[in-house]
Amino acid sequence: MLESNVANWHSSYWRMVRHWHAGSEPYAGGDCLLTALNEGWDVSARLIADEHWYAGTRCVMVYHFELTRGDETMTMPVLTNPFVERLIAQSALHVVPQRKIAHTR
Repeated sequence: MLESNVANWHSSYWRMVRHWHAGSEPYAGGDCLLTALNEGWDVSARLIADEHWYAGTRCVMVYHFELTRGDETMTMPVLTNPFVERLIAQSALHVVPQRKIAHTR
């Protein structure tokens, strides 16, 4: 049964482990970002945002997180969801709109 307090839902979300690799899928979910942060990756203060428009009426935002851990770096394109939006709103990230991408199908 789900907790009635929405803020408590993410406490169990941290126990989820979901790794992402650019060679396996083009976009990551918020769970992959959380896994990376939990495993010691740091987020750059600059965040690139792409708007993907479908049929000119539906927009899906993709945020490109620049992550570093020691001498490793990676860019993780993350599909937006309420958790990702809240993470961005509560942090000191500088969101830079990059481009609007129109999809015709």
